[in-house]
Amino acid sequence: MSRRALLLLIVVVASAPAAALETDQYYAWTRPLRDATDAINTKINADIAAALADVNGRLGADQCDCDRVRKAIRHRFSYLLYLKPEVWVTNTSQIERVPATPEEELRYRKLNLYAAGSALDPIRFMPPSPTILVNGVRIGTDKISHFFSEGAWLYISYHYYVRNGRTEDEATQRALSVGLAAERSILGTTASGVFSLADIEVNYQGLLFWRTFCLGPDPNLEKTPSGWRIKRPFDIAAYVSPEWDESWQPNVYTPRRWKKVKPMMETYCSRLQDPSIQNQRASYAAQPRYTVSERILHDLVAAGKLADPRPFTIDAVCGLPSRDVLAPPPVAAGDDGDAVGVPGEEVRPREH
Repeated sequence: MSRRALLLLIVVVASAPAAALETDQYYAWTRPLRDATDAINTKINADIAAALADVNGRLGADQCDCDRVRKAIRHRFSYLLYLKPEVWVTNTSQIERVPATPEEELRYRKLNLYAAGSALDPIRFMPPSPTILVNGVRIGTDKISHFFSEGAWLYISYHYYVRNGRTEDEATQRALSVGLAAERSILGTTASGVFSLADIEVNYQGLLFWRTFCLGPDPNLEKTPSGWRIKRPFDIAAYVSPEWDESWQPNVYTPRRWKKVKPMMETYCSRLQDPSIQNQRASYAAQPRYTVSERILHDLVAAGKLADPRPFTIDAVCGLPSRDVLAPPPVAAGDDGDAVGVPGEEVRPREH
């Protein structure tokens, strides 16, 4: 790892303690939840508008370039320990979540995937990350911080490499390597014995979000005679996918952690026959895509640098055929980059 990447990793680790939170979407299975997409969009767009009003009123548009305005938006989301959007999502009455009350949180601590940890388990030191529903996908509230916080730090790395002559693909891969290193260390495997494939995907989507402001052929921030403005409002539905749900995109566990998690996961096997769970999983399977982060993770597994996630799926634990969650889409000879369907196989379009 280059000194630049190592320094960025240290900054990510130091600035994102909320990423140590773990979540359990299995616990919320069969529990109905109201979709929070509109509430989150309203909140985030209001915060972006407030940041722009502050920039335009305090400094004036002529004194700020696009990147400085982007930083002002990012700082609007920052807080001492936890990212403001995650704090809001976890506490607002506008969003339904599981667990929802202090009483249920106590029950959750005894029954969730990580309940078998010892009193010194670092996971048990942190408050739980409740499950919410966003764009039809069940996610932990910790994913909100990953998206806005880790995504911002990966964007900084990406922007650095682009400025220094790397192609967009090279810059993206190098930036994601920082997120992988963080997840392998104090934000994941080393600290808790949990490597979250979902967190890596969310970090990547956060990078894409922050990239929209000032880069590309049609950047979302625009300077006008009356000040800086956003051309297109934020919509979290454009980024959330089933890969954010840790009951669908499984974690990879160290042997010591898996010894404790597997028995807890086995308690959910009977729920796989519940119609609501079957419908949810069918809905996820019908939302195929294959992203850059999945490709990188797939290559790490193929190279023996990351454990195969298939044994950690609920399917494998319950004696069903395990899903190859990182498998690339089938591609025919002469393909121009889009997936070609093979009878009986899932088609997952390549992301452009």
